Amino acid sequence: MAQHVPRYLERLTPVPQAIEAVRSAAKPVQEVEELPVWEAVGRVLAEPLKAPHDFPPRPRAAYDGYAVRSEDTPGKLRLVGEATIGKIDVGVRVEPGTAVYVSTGAYLPEGADTVVPEEAVKLENGYIVIDKHFQPGKNFDPVGSYVRKGQVLLDKGHVVTELDVVGLLDVAVTRVRVYRRVRAAIIATGTELFEPRDPAEAEERILRGEVAETTAKLVESMIRRYTPWVSVEWRVLLPDNVDTIAWYIERQARGLDVVVLTGGTGPSEVDPFYQLAERLGGRVLFRGLFVKGGRPTSAMLLPSGLLVVALSGHPVSALHGFVRLLYHVLKHIGGAVRGGEPPLQATARLAEPVKAKRPQPVKVKLRLGSDGALEAVPLPLDRQMSSVTVSNVEADGIAIIKEARIYEKGEWVPVHVYREPQGYD
Repeated sequence: MAQHVPRYLERLTPVPQAIEAVRSAAKPVQEVEELPVWEAVGRVLAEPLKAPHDFPPRPRAAYDGYAVRSEDTPGKLRLVGEATIGKIDVGVRVEPGTAVYVSTGAYLPEGADTVVPEEAVKLENGYIVIDKHFQPGKNFDPVGSYVRKGQVLLDKGHVVTELDVVGLLDVAVTRVRVYRRVRAAIIATGTELFEPRDPAEAEERILRGEVAETTAKLVESMIRRYTPWVSVEWRVLLPDNVDTIAWYIERQARGLDVVVLTGGTGPSEVDPFYQLAERLGGRVLFRGLFVKGGRPTSAMLLPSGLLVVALSGHPVSALHGFVRLLYHVLKHIGGAVRGGEPPLQATARLAEPVKAKRPQPVKVKLRLGSDGALEAVPLPLDRQMSSVTVSNVEADGIAIIKEARIYEKGEWVPVHVYREPQGYD
């Protein structure tokens, strides 16, 4: 028998409980693949990444200079060759009374036990003159000083970044095992919506009351930027017709892990979430968040294991739902413990008080204060309304207010930044 789903948002769920409800129900991906490390940016490690070698495998010069025997310093030494980065065998050995020029990062030739920096010598017709004694082991990196074989470099669940690739390749880590990408799709719902293509046509349609679809595009952009371990397989705009949406989910969502709905989350006749849950036999995990802006955010799990997350049709409310809930849900399904670039990139000091009856997003202008700290100036209340979408262009970011209380001037709050603050150079 199909589950009865309440039409109205009867009991709002605090965000932490909503996240836990989804984590308890939705299964993380398990399939694993091996990739070249340079193709793994944005992917989630399926196991701890261990160093396959001691590195460096031979002593490596830490300065531009001369590889010599310590016992030959101070002294005048004959220059017999050069060791440059990129070669492990330079074809020359440091014998008593000789020196080999080495560049930073080059492997030391056999026989050398110290490096004399270039600025500490004088050149004289094919010889170098060293005025003081250099102890053995100076100015080079010994074997295994960067990493030891078997050392854990990155933990399971780590999202690989470009800088990780730089560091890993430098110590000869060339392959990683990662989870397959989470497969997601986005359905924008709304008979009043249209996909803008031609500027003149779009202008005319907007002026006569139609609405350009932007929310699903915003959510797709957020997913691609902040959860690169997720693949958005498709995005489609559908009318407010439960039969059509249900058919699309049943037929086109096979093989997916997550479907994100934008719009269709409230109690009106054209909002299909509660009807879809009954039609598809979905187990509702929560229906409505205890937040202002994003309140209709809901989730259900279908018998097939497909997770359906419904976000508000208002762009900032959908953004709020992404930052507070969907981002964490996609981390769970993708097996990610630590993301690469979180959607909350900064903490800012409030320039004015904020009164919050529920956790909410607040559109803010951002500026650097006289002390260099980031300051958030809330837009006026009439510019905070979800219906005043154009006020998004007046803001530089969204302050995420976490508690239902009065936030005093000077309090620090997390901020989703999407434009440089004033005074940044």
